[in-house]
Amino acid sequence: MKKTLLSVATVTALTGIASHNISAAEYTVESGDTLWSLANESGTSVSTLKEVNGLSGDLIVPGDVLEVDAEPSQEDAQENDGTYVIKYGDTLFEIGQKFNVDYQKIMEWNNLSSDLIYAGKTLIVAASAAPATETVEEAPEVQEAPAVEEAPEVQEAPAVEEAPEVQEAPAVEEQAEVVEEAPAVEETVQDQPSAPAAEQNNNQAAEQRAAEQAAAEQRAAEQAEAERQERIQQREAEQAEAQEQQAQQAQSQQVSTGGGNAASVARSVAAGKSYVYGANSASAVDCSALAQQFMQAYKGKSIPRTAAGQMAAGTQVSNPQAGDLVFFNGGSHVGIYIGNGQMIDALNPSEGVGQRSVSYVHGTVDGYFRY
Repeated sequence: MKKTLLSVATVTALTGIASHNISAAEYTVESGDTLWSLANESGTSVSTLKEVNGLSGDLIVPGDVLEVDAEPSQEDAQENDGTYVIKYGDTLFEIGQKFNVDYQKIMEWNNLSSDLIYAGKTLIVAASAAPATETVEEAPEVQEAPAVEEAPEVQEAPAVEEAPEVQEAPAVEEQAEVVEEAPAVEETVQDQPSAPAAEQNNNQAAEQRAAEQAAAEQRAAEQAEAERQERIQQREAEQAEAQEQQAQQAQSQQVSTGGGNAASVARSVAAGKSYVYGANSASAVDCSALAQQFMQAYKGKSIPRTAAGQMAAGTQVSNPQAGDLVFFNGGSHVGIYIGNGQMIDALNPSEGVGQRSVSYVHGTVDGYFRY
């Protein structure tokens, strides 16, 4: 199924003194190892391990020798100065590991409202390629309202209210008449404002108009951004709905052609499909996607997406029957058991989707599980 890499580590293993340290450049696979566990321990990703070792699927078997300390090819390098084209099987977490950045930053730079991504889409994966901050957020610099609120300097009313000098009426006993004339004095002072006060009033009016214009521009920009986000969410919802409808149509067709027999339902589900890692559609699947579609068509049950999750959700049985799922090598591969030692599975791109003996798969059988 897979090419075994011959290396210094292999020769060392044959002499009985091989080290099991995962930090070595080459590593001999042991029982229970998976690509996911090896990637975590060696500080790399599953996709990088598969590329470096020429693996077309995620199935590994004890005795294989893998390179675990190599760099990915130039195809996985950052493209177009900080961008990356999504491949089948990629996740935001793995992409973040590849470019040494938090996957939440990738979501922020690409305006993603969820961690759902699609193969072929281009992502921004570096701060240098992230869009510049919109000028709308600079509105706080325009809204220097405190400068407008410098009214206390303009309200130098105490200088105007120098009425005590006018009210020197004590020399005249007609105090009431003098007091009544005081407003006329104030009006005279108010009718003749000083030139600096008039200029300050004009500046305040201009600043107020500028602040109102900036606020209007900010509201318009916020509305435009909200509409853009709404369009993005609408497109994602339409894509998800289309995929769901496609899956439902495929399942309906499978149920109608299956006839209720486990073997016939499995063959109907597998018919016309090709193996693509990470795919789950009416035309392309990987091993766990095929098992998930079969269980929905055969029993109307929804099971987890990954092989390891499916094995954890099932009940192991000692008397396998047609319709049970059979797992291999620590839950790294799954097939649909149809009886007489036969199964239908999605093995790899070269051997595709079809019927084969359970013993055909290299490695160990973890057991048979029922749902």
